Amino acid sequence: MRVSIITTVKHNVGDDFVREGILYLMNSINTLSNIEVIHKHSPISAVHGLEKIRYRRLSQAFEPMTRLLGTRDRISNADVLIQSGAPVYWCHSGGPHCADNEWFAPLIRKRFLLDRRGRKFLNIAGGSCQRYHSNGSELDICQKCSAYIREFFDVCDLTLLRDELARTMLRKAGRDAVVLPCTSIFARDRLGLTAGVGEYIVLNFMENGGHFTFGQRIDRNLWRSQFQQLAREARKHGRVVIACHNIGEEKLAQQLVPDLERFLVPNEHSEFMKFYARAKWGIVNRVHAGFMMASFGKPAVVIGNDTRALMINNLDLPSVFVGDVQSIGVGALVNRAQSRASTYIDEIEEIRSNAKRSYVSAIGDALAAS
Repeated sequence: MRVSIITTVKHNVGDDFVREGILYLMNSINTLSNIEVIHKHSPISAVHGLEKIRYRRLSQAFEPMTRLLGTRDRISNADVLIQSGAPVYWCHSGGPHCADNEWFAPLIRKRFLLDRRGRKFLNIAGGSCQRYHSNGSELDICQKCSAYIREFFDVCDLTLLRDELARTMLRKAGRDAVVLPCTSIFARDRLGLTAGVGEYIVLNFMENGGHFTFGQRIDRNLWRSQFQQLAREARKHGRVVIACHNIGEEKLAQQLVPDLERFLVPNEHSEFMKFYARAKWGIVNRVHAGFMMASFGKPAVVIGNDTRALMINNLDLPSVFVGDVQSIGVGALVNRAQSRASTYIDEIEEIRSNAKRSYVSAIGDALAAS
């Protein structure tokens, strides 16, 4: 089976975790003979020989020409096309809107659908990206995003979501799908990794607690101070290492907690997986840091500012709005993670087993359908 995956490439190790999990599940169903990746932020990367073009404006300028010339691409060669994880539904007053994303029109409308030939298109582990406390009502007044969400769903042979708000938004658009834990919990199986003895506590810091604020009132300086308090509290319980998913996070960690160890191996997701396998427990802003630790039986608390953080609830682990840290207290957050360090391994294995069964059944049925 030849599979092409719409994902990111050397951009975000969390996306790599999701993709590896999907490939593990796919290979459990049918042997994969060829795997191609497309960097969604630069759709021209679908074209063979142009995968190193990473600038969106260059992609927008030259990608249409490649279609006119009929150049070979990673979509036309695939038996199965997969949208891998990531937020797929978002809708904010004044923007941004999921209907305006950079990849769906060039890759799906103008390539895949014009030459489908009965081939399958799967949307696996798609999620939402709204304000942390959103109930999805933003979609009620945006016909553009509602229409896009319906179109996206209707062209897929299968849609599986990773958070409950994504399902709420899909339902508001008149469709429905199942929610399962993000496929990143199977990435370790793809690489054959096992849990290591807990060596350190993992913390992770992002400015404002996440990628965007979406107009929410978040006190940046307060969160910085709270993170420093969190680090001091965690150090009472052992060695602490700051996980940095990019150079910017490493610089912030060096500024805020210069006396603590930092871990960063840029764009090497397998090294991050090995690192998380040796954790005891963690408190993080990066949701997929939490998912990767959890997959090895290491509990985590995710502190965030948008609905991606709520994905962790599917693993029976807590998420916290960054603006609520003060009222909860850093000591209580440490206790939430540490208290489950000895028992979580059995719970996550049951979650992983049930999730794998559901994924394999749903994907297998979609692939077998005529």
